[in-house]
Amino acid sequence: MTALAHTALGTLRGDTSDDVVVFRGVPYAAPPIGERRWRPTQPVQSWAGIRDATVFGPIPPQAISPERLAKRGLTMSEDCLTLNIWTPAADDARRPVLVFLHGGGQTQGHGSAPLLDGSQLARRGDIVVVTMNFRLGALGCLYAPDWHGAGSTNLTLRDQKCALQWIRENIGAFGGDPDAVTAAGQSSGAIAVAALMASGCDFFDRAILQSGGLERVRSTAAASTVAEQFTGAVGRAGEPSVEQILAAQGGIDPGFVPPQGPFHPCIDGVVIAEHPLVVARTRAMPAIPVLAGSTRDEWRIFDATLGDDVVTERYVRQRAQALAGQGHDVDAVLAAYHADHNSLRDVAGALVTDYHFAAPTEQFVRAHAERGNAVFRYELQWPSPRPELGACHDSCLPLVFGNLAAAPGLAGADDAARGMSEVIQQLWLEFIRGGEPWERYEGVGGPTMILGRESGTARGHRAAQLAFWEHRYPAYG
Repeated sequence: MTALAHTALGTLRGDTSDDVVVFRGVPYAAPPIGERRWRPTQPVQSWAGIRDATVFGPIPPQAISPERLAKRGLTMSEDCLTLNIWTPAADDARRPVLVFLHGGGQTQGHGSAPLLDGSQLARRGDIVVVTMNFRLGALGCLYAPDWHGAGSTNLTLRDQKCALQWIRENIGAFGGDPDAVTAAGQSSGAIAVAALMASGCDFFDRAILQSGGLERVRSTAAASTVAEQFTGAVGRAGEPSVEQILAAQGGIDPGFVPPQGPFHPCIDGVVIAEHPLVVARTRAMPAIPVLAGSTRDEWRIFDATLGDDVVTERYVRQRAQALAGQGHDVDAVLAAYHADHNSLRDVAGALVTDYHFAAPTEQFVRAHAERGNAVFRYELQWPSPRPELGACHDSCLPLVFGNLAAAPGLAGADDAARGMSEVIQQLWLEFIRGGEPWERYEGVGGPTMILGRESGTARGHRAAQLAFWEHRYPAYG
């Protein structure tokens, strides 16, 4: 059964399934093709008649095989700036809105992934759920203003900001409340939400940061080094093809332990004036409530391919030293991690989990809380059915969206996993509706909600380990 939504730009036709109306492939900006490649996001043009919105739009260019695309019924194109909207009804009910920014290291992912299907959340919570596609990789995050001009930087963030503005102006046509928009993101999507907050973006009213590696916002020097590698591969004469762009991306040396993603937001002085961790500490961001946290064992999924012959005492010490930086004695921190973990592999993963995810997130929300804003901090401890993964990166996605069968290896798909998903959904929905899902986090030692086989709040949760890493972040050094 079809349904219509009458936006300011024209009428859209979606379809209804199990009491949820879905609008797919909704354009929020002009296609970034031809002369608009490497340019700031441009407004979408209105249309006459009824525009079909029953099929997902093309996903952004990324490294994915044609066979996999075909299997999922998807296409890939630079013409990718679209939204997907799940709503109980395209009426005037003014429901809370959740806008979710996918992860993928800013080089992978799309808003039509099965894990991000918004049907269950929309139905369970009587909310409107929105996912989006935006430019990825070099097409979205290349820092080369000398090549493409000052307006070519942080195009991914510009896309996301344009989408949020479109939602603010049009979501009422889909049964949503434009004054009750929660922007959420996972992994690189959470980094983007934090960067948007730091930029002063006011197109959302609440924020959720899930597993955001906030230290990955890059300096212009680091971003310029990536650009040099990229332009060295594609040249500066003429426009490279998508295939050439993807090949050049794949050849960039990520460097560092763990590898730094080359295409995260950078401090360009235009979209981002300062690192989000600096902004959070030194001046006010939008005074909005924030729910934020990470999983207990984020990095274990990335270490799972390392053989036991690699993860030696020497390897773990080298990793700890690389993460801590020169001049810092790591004996004390290694002793603390060995005391808390049973194996060298667990210690190796915990070091990166804290350095990259937990500690910078804690610093960001602590500073926000100390300015009097409502902050709700969590740690997900629900384990994967694969014991070697623990509570790993991405495991929050099936639990939040309820799509456990889409990736049963992440969080399971049995009755216990469904029960955990229901608990998490209820807490997230309470926050999205404007409530306070648990006790506020007000600074060091404050309550953290532990979500796992035994859930509840804990005070001072792992504060000593997280405090060790603060010297590594821009707000302190």
